[in-house]
Amino acid sequence: MSVEVACGRCGEKITIMRMIKPVKDVLKPYSGRCPSCGQQLSSTEFTLDVSEA
Repeated sequence: MSVEVACGRCGEKITIMRMIKPVKDVLKPYSGRCPSCGQQLSSTEFTLDVSEA
């Protein structure tokens, strides 16, 4: 199972994780902003879309 983290504004894929880790750890390398559009990303406000691969 993999988890895709994407920007809610532009849909840019931030990362694809094979193992679950805290959202704040995923956002840290990007200083909490989408690398594509600059949208501020929140570790507390997000949605989870699950699909079978």
